[in-house]
Amino acid sequence: MTQKLLCIVGPTGTGKTSLAVDLSKQLPSVLISADSSQVYRGMDIVTGKDHPQDVILHGIDLVSPSDPLSVSLWYQKVKDLLTKSPLPIIVGGTGLYVKAITEGIPTMSIPPNPSLRAELEPLSVLDLQLHLAGLNSKKFSEMNNSDKHNKRRLVRAIEIASAITPNFPKNISHDTLIIGLKFNNQDRYLSNLKSRVKARVEGGAIEETKLLLSKYNADLLSHRAIGYRSIIAYLGGSLTRSAMLTSWLADEYAYSKRQMTWFSKIKNVKWYECEDPHLFEKLAELVTSWYHK
Repeated sequence: MTQKLLCIVGPTGTGKTSLAVDLSKQLPSVLISADSSQVYRGMDIVTGKDHPQDVILHGIDLVSPSDPLSVSLWYQKVKDLLTKSPLPIIVGGTGLYVKAITEGIPTMSIPPNPSLRAELEPLSVLDLQLHLAGLNSKKFSEMNNSDKHNKRRLVRAIEIASAITPNFPKNISHDTLIIGLKFNNQDRYLSNLKSRVKARVEGGAIEETKLLLSKYNADLLSHRAIGYRSIIAYLGGSLTRSAMLTSWLADEYAYSKRQMTWFSKIKNVKWYECEDPHLFEKLAELVTSWYHK
């Protein structure tokens, strides 16, 4: 039987992990997180590592917040599970990770270049933009506004543009089913995100951030995951508690839009309304039928 691969994707706050856990109980499978924030150890409450304690979720807690991370490193950590498990279930909202598995990324095997990064580190965002545009104007024009103003992503783009791209095989001889979850009602979605942010604050997000700040730089945390920037501003006195919640919510919603842009580029996603009361029954039937075909 052809190796199967199930992916459950979509924007933040749509119940992907809960669905993946429930589906994993129907068939012999392993769960693999595709979440670029949950790879960091100690960053738990803010990033939503709230899966049941008795469930093993691979691909999380891989590095400390101060360690470098790339899609290539994440892929190397989980790739053996893709061939050795009867059914790998990839679940998460980081489209780049999902694309790495389902389609392959030619630049993924280009390693970091420490000497180049050291040269680029003192440069401003504008300098980096001009440098990248000179190396690869097409790549620069295709970047979204957020990436064009993100020093880390600009440096990585320059690193790739400066390298000789090796041959990297298009992935993978899998029979792949990609399920996407989304809210059709944006007001309901915003309400859901607001409840999640509030619950994470009440569940210890501020205390977690204080502990992390005792070990790591504030700018580092702010770039690792949404939520920390707002909490750090609150702890520093520049935001009230109410403004901190509003800021975090706005960042979550903006991120969800970027996620949908990413997933719109991934082929053959089957989208479902996450509030459908019969969602699990529909998908359990679909997945079971597809798995045994």
